[in-house]
Amino acid sequence: MARIHKKNHVVGEPRIIGVTGAGRATGTTHLCVLAANYLCSACGRRTAVLEWNSHGDFARFGSVCTGLSAQENCYTIQEADFYPGSAGGVLAECLHRDYEEILIDFGSLGEQDGQELLRCHRVFLTVSFSEWQMEAPGMKQAWEERAEKNGWLCMAAFGSEQSRNRWNKRRRPTVRRIPLSADAFTVTRQTMEFMKTIL
Repeated sequence: MARIHKKNHVVGEPRIIGVTGAGRATGTTHLCVLAANYLCSACGRRTAVLEWNSHGDFARFGSVCTGLSAQENCYTIQEADFYPGSAGGVLAECLHRDYEEILIDFGSLGEQDGQELLRCHRVFLTVSFSEWQMEAPGMKQAWEERAEKNGWLCMAAFGSEQSRNRWNKRRRPTVRRIPLSADAFTVTRQTMEFMKTIL
């Protein structure tokens, strides 16, 4: 018999983790790749990663990493399956395969129907404390209320640590620091320790 886990996740069925950004270039794809590699290599979890945006990053790095055409529907890289340019139909297929974890790269907030985030068992929101991004359209406070209301875990890979600490003293939700990782396909001890706390 299936057991219900937090956020209505049925143990034995795939857990869906959504990753979205408060703006463009805040590290959503980087975080998805890091998390997928951690789940596969450190946890032995069968993992799918869906690109649910129009950026085309998955086809680019999939082609480079595998040597396959940039037109493939799926690239397997270090045991994780990456689906470029995905949509609801691909998610439905993945839910009926033997995946234990499904990560969805939604791109930035506003690029997708907000309802899609509601089907996720967990949502990670990436923000940036780089000065040129904090004032960009879509970055300035638009994400705060949604993240707080929905219990999203907020993280930053880029920008000033001083600005992040100042934010955490005065504002909500709290923003955690994603450890520096030059190569998202390499799982370091620091990455593993961080991933244990969020996954």
